[in-house]
Amino acid sequence: MKAKNSILKLACAGLFALGGALTAHAADLPDPIRLVVGYPPGGTADAVARAYAERLRTELGVAVVVDNRAGAGGQVAAQGFMQAPKNGSALLVANNHMMSTLPLTVESVAYDPVKDFTPVAVIAQFEHIFSVGKGTPANTLDEYLALARKEPAKYGMFGIPAPGSAPQFIGYTVGKEAGIKLTPVPYRGGAPLLTDLLGQHIPAAVDAIGTITEYVATGDVKVLAVTGPQRLDILKDVPTFRELGYDKLDASGWMGIFAPQGMDPALVQRLESAFNKVGADPAIRDALVPIGFMPQSGTATELADALVNDLNTWRPIIEESGYVAQ
Repeated sequence: MKAKNSILKLACAGLFALGGALTAHAADLPDPIRLVVGYPPGGTADAVARAYAERLRTELGVAVVVDNRAGAGGQVAAQGFMQAPKNGSALLVANNHMMSTLPLTVESVAYDPVKDFTPVAVIAQFEHIFSVGKGTPANTLDEYLALARKEPAKYGMFGIPAPGSAPQFIGYTVGKEAGIKLTPVPYRGGAPLLTDLLGQHIPAAVDAIGTITEYVATGDVKVLAVTGPQRLDILKDVPTFRELGYDKLDASGWMGIFAPQGMDPALVQRLESAFNKVGADPAIRDALVPIGFMPQSGTATELADALVNDLNTWRPIIEESGYVAQ
């Protein structure tokens, strides 16, 4: 019995020492920490990163700065990030476009989103919308599709922020399910797309919700449908695609934090906890909701699951559409 007790004490002491070592190691964070964003300053992804950075400084006790590495829809940031140190000094702020759509639609992507990164935390959720300009005489998605069927040269097209982006395949799915051909018109980003929608140069658009709500309030843009499992608080009168019978289009967009592959699990856990705590701060909600994002507190496992789910959701749709990787 004494021998057993001695063994038990030694085992507990060993576990305590191991736990203390892991805690100490996890708390040993570099200063500063860079949040690498694959989009330019002033955009919504940049705004989300800066909102988190401001509060992470207090939570982690180190400087947290945003490092914009824009280019190729996020590819420049993601590919460069694979060589980042594994000590937490750099973290990638990525969305599902960078991590699930691009790898399925662009041949030059030189990273594997599943194998080359370590998921850390989900930080935000956003939705895509199908909208029309005020000059388009449709107030529902069915009404717009009726116009597109009747006058395809005038209404059978929709703008998208980039070729091969999720909005392209959302529009494709809507047209396919409705039995009509909708032609995507690619832009170089959401800003010029919105400009043309407001100027009535294009009848409809599919894009992330972004800052569209201010134009909805003025009547310059009419939102006909939104992705996601439920209606948005800021667009309570707008039905989801699921409500309208488009069951494939209920997947929300997301933003998450990734670390280089092979980071110490204890450090991942420390960072995951910090991001989740900050994400629960009401100040984060106040900063994100007006630009179309909802802060989330999601674990590394949930981010990994979201990534795999996205790849499995979009791969067959992209293949079915006949899209040729660029």
